[in-house]
Amino acid sequence: MNQNNEKNSEEYKEEDRLSILERVERGELSIEEAEEVLRKVTEEEDDSDLEEILIGLNDERDEEVEEEESLAPVPRAQDSIKNIEFPETDDFTDEGVPTRRERKMALAERLKDWQPDMMIGLAEGRPMSWQWPWEDSNWKWMWQNFEYPIYVSHSIEVAEGSALYIVNFQGDLFIRGWEKPGLKIDGAVFDIRVGQDENTTRIASSTGQLQVWVPKVITNIQASAKPGDMWLSNIESEVDLHCQSGDLGCEHMKGNIKARVNGGDIRISDVEGSIYINAIRGNTKVRDIVSKDVTLKTTEGDISLNLDSVKSGRFRCENDKGDINLLTNGDLECELLMEATKGGKIAPVILPWQRLLERSESKVHGILKNPGASISLVTQSGRIYIQESWMNSFPMKSSS
Repeated sequence: MNQNNEKNSEEYKEEDRLSILERVERGELSIEEAEEVLRKVTEEEDDSDLEEILIGLNDERDEEVEEEESLAPVPRAQDSIKNIEFPETDDFTDEGVPTRRERKMALAERLKDWQPDMMIGLAEGRPMSWQWPWEDSNWKWMWQNFEYPIYVSHSIEVAEGSALYIVNFQGDLFIRGWEKPGLKIDGAVFDIRVGQDENTTRIASSTGQLQVWVPKVITNIQASAKPGDMWLSNIESEVDLHCQSGDLGCEHMKGNIKARVNGGDIRISDVEGSIYINAIRGNTKVRDIVSKDVTLKTTEGDISLNLDSVKSGRFRCENDKGDINLLTNGDLECELLMEATKGGKIAPVILPWQRLLERSESKVHGILKNPGASISLVTQSGRIYIQESWMNSFPMKSSS
């Protein structure tokens, strides 16, 4: 008889556990509340009914809500944004990224050893605190949670000729162009906020990976990753980029590029617009470009510039405490200046000079064929090399 009673008791406890998990799935209980209810149900000395425990939990929750509402600060102007609708995140799906429902169920099944950072694998520790970067503009939360990140997917209509500003704190940022008219936001983050007016869309997020799909109607992009990597591809608008403690990559770009990178490498490929790069403590590599106006400045890093054929344009590389390597197939029609100061060196090279204007250990200046283009290579405490392009190549992405 005792064995039957114990068996029935275990069956009741299992039914209670399944009921708790179902409530978590429906969003009626949070993970913390489910853990507390499950603990009370499984205690042998507690013979309380599940419904009695849940009623007591609801009473405690109502008291907490009343206390929070009385202490809640007056919100900023988030609610003034009327033209953006933010859907419920439970319906979002993406291959390889768990939905909110899937994550809740997975966490509920591991209540005893829940570790959010291990489950999502996106961030270490708690998300960083941050403020909306644009003080004079309104914003609204798309998603905010300081316990675990969630996958968000949302589309926003944008006006033709408008601008896009993006800041991602403590995470990687991917910006890609596409043929569709709207702007799409994909990401798994702790916190994402959006603001929009007639001519500008602003996006800020933290502690996660953010992907933004940009239509051709966007004419100007300003983006920052602080810290984190940033990658742009198939963009036709002008871009102004800032990358801190992370790498920057740009490929298949038709607009002008202006970038500042501190503590990371830069890789540029297949660009038609002008290029201006200012890098600190990182290497810069540029190849396969149609650009006619290129300026590359680095401090404590090397520069590699691949110019297969140049007959017009202005190209300038300035380096402090690093080397400059110009890769070419020999088809250069330009005025060439190489200058190395503060102990720098110019590596020996044989060039088809049409006219040599100046030559010394620290400076070489002359004309190669017709002076259609201007190339300046200037380094301090570094070396200058000119090589055939087939002798040295580099991948856009590391193999690691």
